[in-house]
Amino acid sequence: MTSMFPNLFTEKAFSDMMEVLDRSPSLYHQDVSGYPVDIVEVLSEEGTVSAYEIIVALAGIKKENIDISMDGDYLTLVVKKVSESEDKTRKLIQKGISSRAMELKYKLFGIDNAGIKSSFKDGLLTIELPLREEVKVQKIVIED
Repeated sequence: MTSMFPNLFTEKAFSDMMEVLDRSPSLYHQDVSGYPVDIVEVLSEEGTVSAYEIIVALAGIKKENIDISMDGDYLTLVVKKVSESEDKTRKLIQKGISSRAMELKYKLFGIDNAGIKSSFKDGLLTIELPLREEVKVQKIVIED
């Protein structure tokens, strides 16, 4: 069955992206990076895919430690390791908030690179990936 959605994320998109980058498909979920990742389809009023969003939970990470770049069809997200200050008056009993370095790469198709936006609020990094106009599904009117 043919899909009406653009060929940005196909049925095997996540596993294909990870194979291309020699990563395990489990990276899409919460894995050893310690940072959960959601990927969301954004629908237009007509119900067709108009964009995608990648949302990464980065609790305890400062904006200055995040780098996002787009090189051709490759989106790269780098989180630099947070150096932990040594505090002689406090002893960590349980560590649950990640401070690890991480690098995520996605090979994306049909993205309007000039329209990519990102925001970082309340520990959530959101990367908005609008589709190029020629990739969006267009309705064709049937004439009489």
